[in-house]
Amino acid sequence: MYSFSHPSAGQRRRFLLVGGSYVVLWIAIWHTAGLLDQNSVSLWYLPAGLRFCCLLLFGWRGLLLELLANMACGLLQIPIPTDLPAAFLSAQPHWLIYGWFAPVFAYAVVLLPWRRLKHDALDFARPADVALFILAALAASTLAASAGTFRLAHVGFIPQAQWPEVLANWLIGDFIGIIVLAPFLMVRVWPGLQHYLQTGHWAHFRKPRNGNGDSDLHTVLIAVSALLLVFGIPWSWGLNTHFPLIALLLLLPLAGLALRHGLRSAVLAAALLDCGLVMLIALYGQFGLALQYQIVMIAIALVGLWLGGAVDAHKRITLRYRDFASISNDLLWEADAAGRLSEASGRLAQDAALSPGQYWRDLLSASSQPQLMALEHALSEQQLFHHQEVLLKGAGDSPIWVKINGLPLRDDSGRLTGYRGTAVDITRSRRAEAVLHNYNEELLREVAERTRELAQSNSELATKELHLQVLLAAAPVGVLELDDAQCCRFINVNGCAMIGYAQEEAQGRPVLDFVLPDDHDYVEFVLKINRQNDAVHWLEFRLARTGLRCSAHCLNLGGSDKPDQPMSGMIMVLTNATARSQQDERLWTLAHYDALTDLPNRILFWDRVEQALRHAKRLDSGAAMLWIDLDGFKGVNDHLGHAVGDALLQQVAQRLKGRIRDSDTLARMGGDEFAVIMPGITASESASHVATELVASLAEPFDLPQGTAHISGSIGVGLYPQHADSVESLTQCADMAMYSAKTSGKNQVQVWKD
Repeated sequence: MYSFSHPSAGQRRRFLLVGGSYVVLWIAIWHTAGLLDQNSVSLWYLPAGLRFCCLLLFGWRGLLLELLANMACGLLQIPIPTDLPAAFLSAQPHWLIYGWFAPVFAYAVVLLPWRRLKHDALDFARPADVALFILAALAASTLAASAGTFRLAHVGFIPQAQWPEVLANWLIGDFIGIIVLAPFLMVRVWPGLQHYLQTGHWAHFRKPRNGNGDSDLHTVLIAVSALLLVFGIPWSWGLNTHFPLIALLLLLPLAGLALRHGLRSAVLAAALLDCGLVMLIALYGQFGLALQYQIVMIAIALVGLWLGGAVDAHKRITLRYRDFASISNDLLWEADAAGRLSEASGRLAQDAALSPGQYWRDLLSASSQPQLMALEHALSEQQLFHHQEVLLKGAGDSPIWVKINGLPLRDDSGRLTGYRGTAVDITRSRRAEAVLHNYNEELLREVAERTRELAQSNSELATKELHLQVLLAAAPVGVLELDDAQCCRFINVNGCAMIGYAQEEAQGRPVLDFVLPDDHDYVEFVLKINRQNDAVHWLEFRLARTGLRCSAHCLNLGGSDKPDQPMSGMIMVLTNATARSQQDERLWTLAHYDALTDLPNRILFWDRVEQALRHAKRLDSGAAMLWIDLDGFKGVNDHLGHAVGDALLQQVAQRLKGRIRDSDTLARMGGDEFAVIMPGITASESASHVATELVASLAEPFDLPQGTAHISGSIGVGLYPQHADSVESLTQCADMAMYSAKTSGKNQVQVWKD
């Protein structure tokens, strides 16, 4: 069925050309049918076949062509009246127009809905399509014959009594015309015509696969010969009355052509045979046997159509399975019951140099055949065998591995007549399997070696781990492992003793839980700034539970060479630094404090003075220095002894310390000299007041174990920045003021004066 969706200008021109040719052909066939129509007997009506094809293939466009062709034929068979308007207003022209259009619309009523409902093309190789075609032909013929006979009877062309006979003749003639001409046109003409309408070129169809390209010539020769034999011999023998029965013999060559060449040859032969019957009947004038001949013509057309379609369907199935077999297999073979090859086709037939008559054992290679026994068992038991792998000799020196399948063939009595089967070349897969097998063996050996090495490594690792555990347990230091969140992941026994936690209690705790709260900020800061540091870093802090001071050496684990990658943990080695810290504090105290009075010594005093002056300078403030020298101390020390002198110095230190502020620094400068630095003092009166109190305090008696001692003190006062702007100059001013107090009578205070 032809589709006219969005036709091009060229397609429209070609359709108009085909339409014009169709009208001319229709008129010619109609005229020929009229010549053969004798005594109101129409053996067949070929224009019915044209009409059927035109409407089925072209739809409503075909309807227009049919109406045009019928009008042309109608106008050709009537004379033109002198008074044309009056003639068309009479009753007879209306019936004439009815006669032109009614059969066409009768066909359209059947074919246009069928065309709309049937989306795929009509295929005579499908029995259902053939049945629908015959039913449609019968329905269209019946409607057209009824409409035409009604017109003939109404206008008086035929008597009412002949109406059924004319109806039957019309119906049979149209039906024969459809079933003879329509399949011929649709099978042999329409494919090329459709290609021409679409592309502008007539299609060139390929020859059949069996290589027989002369099927049309054979068909014509056989059909003509059959007609001559069927009609010639009986005519010469005087068997004219038996012609219809003898004509049935034409079914034999028709069946042979259909079986040999298929549907294309069958529809051609049916058309030739029916056409020959019509011409011979007209030649011999046997119109009295028209009905019998029509039955023969129907039989020829239907047998050719059914048998040709069945043969084509069988060929399609055969070709389909043959294509599947050739695509999926490299060899198709058959052998007789004795094991001799009778047929072989496919690529392997050439590669293995297979030829009919060869015994199957002669085709096998002398190499090892692992599955040969299974194949021989299946053959001896006359059983089906699948996927048996055998090695063929091959055309060259290299053998061919094939996977063979075989099906036993039996005759009607069940006796084995041979085998039929397929084979697939598996040489490449066998080679690949061999390579893979060797590779697997090599891989297994390598895996075994690696497994042995891994087992040895694991054993060594387990031994080292055991040694490490022993070392960690016996190490005199604490070992702590932290995770990314700085929580305890592992701690050894000594570490637990240092932090005061059991191992189970310490697991999962943040490291800051082990640190004294006063040191939290310091520890957190040090760990944070060294988070990406790959070097060992050190910090010292006090532990919360035990109060011990520990020294920690830390090392980040992983990610140290990538600054943007967070650490994956940390190792922290803890050592007890309490004794060392205490020793350091003692040494510092000895270096900066007087051992007798426990006061800052000269070194620490100068440092405090520098701090006081810097602070005063920064705040625009002042400071005062008091230089104290004891009066009468030498006499007590000489008369009562050095022990009494030392005790006296200790009481002096306590008495002076009790009279000054916490922010002031009192130091023993050596012998019986003391000094005080007082930050924040700007007026000399404030410094003099404190110095006066100190002098009064020193004048009070000192109770010693050996008795009461009386001493006094002379104090010199120097002010910053009034008197001096440096430590040395301020000390000199205070010292000179102290000497001035001594020379002025002792037991007094003197402020430095320029």
